[in-house]
Amino acid sequence: MDVYRRHRPLHGGGGHLRPDEPRALEEWDGFAYVPAGTADNLAAAQAWSNGSDPGTENS
Repeated sequence: MDVYRRHRPLHGGGGHLRPDEPRALEEWDGFAYVPAGTADNLAAAQAWSNGSDPGTENS
């Protein structure tokens, strides 16, 4: 597996839709994806998944 961080819209739907809505952040722990926090919007979620984390909150 090569995707260790991913993001999903909090309210479902396509990941590219409604870019201003918050995202759930998830990290791979070797067995399953586990919650890692939230992001304010799509841009912040993409920055986090690429290795930086501006605009994110840990839950």
